[in-house]
Amino acid sequence: MKHKLIPPLLKAAWVLEVVVGIAILVATVIQLVLVGNQTFSGLLSGQFDLDGFFTSIMTIVVGIEFLKMLILHTPRAVTDVLLFAIAKQLVVSHPSSMDTLLGVAAVVLIFLVKKFLHTDDDHLSAADRHMAAHAKPSEDE
Repeated sequence: MKHKLIPPLLKAAWVLEVVVGIAILVATVIQLVLVGNQTFSGLLSGQFDLDGFFTSIMTIVVGIEFLKMLILHTPRAVTDVLLFAIAKQLVVSHPSSMDTLLGVAAVVLIFLVKKFLHTDDDHLSAADRHMAAHAKPSEDE
């Protein structure tokens, strides 16, 4: 009985992930249009706010990376989201010296993880890894 429930639950979770992904994509595109409009009008009126621009753009970038993480389910996608979220915090919030130091240390740690702990297969999604593991060897091998 328990095993019969798992596939429908996994499918429902996948569908919900797709719905959330679509919502993130729509919100990100709307925000991008609004930022473009706000930037253009700010430039024309001479009241352009660079800090506000960076805040909005970094939020859009984090949203895009989060969407990629939902789609790909890879360790690289997760570390990319963390990297951009920390970078956004460093660029936008103008933290104290200690917060900046901790943020830079976190970025360095993420780069070390990407360099030394990720494998060549980390860019593949779980489905791609499953298919590669069960692929028949070619005749050339």
